Amino acid sequence: MRVSPAVAAPSAVLLLALAGCTSGADPAPAGDTRTVDSAAGPVEVPADPERVAVLWRPTLAAATRLGADVVGSLGDPSADDGGLAPFLPDGAQAPPVVSGSPAEGDVDLERLAEAEPDLIIGVSTDLGAQAETLPELEAIAPTVLLEWTGTESWRGHLAEVADVLGTPDEADAAEQEYRLAVEQAHSRIEDEAGDPASVEVSLLRLQSPQEIRIETPASFPGQIADDLGLARPEGHDEPDADRDFISESYENLERADADVLFVLSGSGYEDAPTSYGSGVWADLRAVRDERVYAADYDHWGASNHYAALRVVEEMTDAVTGEADPAL
Repeated sequence: MRVSPAVAAPSAVLLLALAGCTSGADPAPAGDTRTVDSAAGPVEVPADPERVAVLWRPTLAAATRLGADVVGSLGDPSADDGGLAPFLPDGAQAPPVVSGSPAEGDVDLERLAEAEPDLIIGVSTDLGAQAETLPELEAIAPTVLLEWTGTESWRGHLAEVADVLGTPDEADAAEQEYRLAVEQAHSRIEDEAGDPASVEVSLLRLQSPQEIRIETPASFPGQIADDLGLARPEGHDEPDADRDFISESYENLERADADVLFVLSGSGYEDAPTSYGSGVWADLRAVRDERVYAADYDHWGASNHYAALRVVEEMTDAVTGEADPAL
C-alpha cells in the first residue's frame, strides 16, 4: 500500500517547503482514512475528504457531480473560467486553476500546494507525466492516479472517482441520470423522426482552414450518437490509426454528407465559420435539406458526464427538427 509522505512523514513536506511549494498548512488528513486503488498501487486517503484537487479536467466533472469540494483543477489560466465550463454544470463557478495549461504534465506544484488539498486525484495515461511527479504530489497530499486510456474512459471514470471519494450512491444516480436522458431522447426521436437507426448523422469537426475531421463512433460525440441508436454514413466507422477520427481535407467534404450534419468547432479554431449555407458547403445534401447544425466542440469533445447530457439534448433537438439550422 502506498502511504503518502504527507500522511506518513511530515519531514517530506519540509523538502517541498525548501522548493517553495507549500503554504505551511498541515498536509496530514484529519480523522479516519480508507485505502483505495490507484494506478500506482493502493493509497491511504481521508475517509471523508473535504478539499479535493483534480489534475484532469474530466475528473473535475466527475468530482463535482459526486458532490466534492474541488479547490483546484487542471485548466487553462489564460482562458475565461480556466476553460473549465465544459466540465461543470451550467452556472457553476470554476475552481482555481493549478496548472500552466491543460496538459497533464503542466501541474503548477506551488499553486497546487497553496490550494491546501487533503486529497489529490490525478491521471495515469500512456504519457505518464503525473506518475513521474508522484513523489512531489504526494508530499502535498495523498494522491490517487486513475487510468485514462482514451476517449472511452469517460464512461467508467465517474465510478472510479466515486470509489476514491467514497460516494458510490452518487455515481449510481449520475449513471441513471444519463441512461434516463438517453431513453427519453430515443423516444423523442422515434416520435418525431422514426426509427433512429434510419437516420444517418455525420459529425464533422473543423480543425483548421486546411483540415476537417470526421468523428467516428470511437469519439466522444460518436459514442453518444451510438447510444441514441443513430446511424452513421458509410466509411465513418474506422478511425485513423491511434485516433478516434478520420482526417480529411475540404476537397473531400462530401464524405461528411448525411441526413443530418453536425459541424463542430471550438476555441482551438476561433476563426472557423459558423454558417454553412454557401461556398464549399452548398452541394451537400444536408445543406440543401436544411439539416446542418453547428455545435461547440469545446463541449462536444469534453468526454464527461455534463458534456454527455448536453450532447444528448442538442443532438436530439437537431434530429427532431427542433433546433435552428446553421445556414
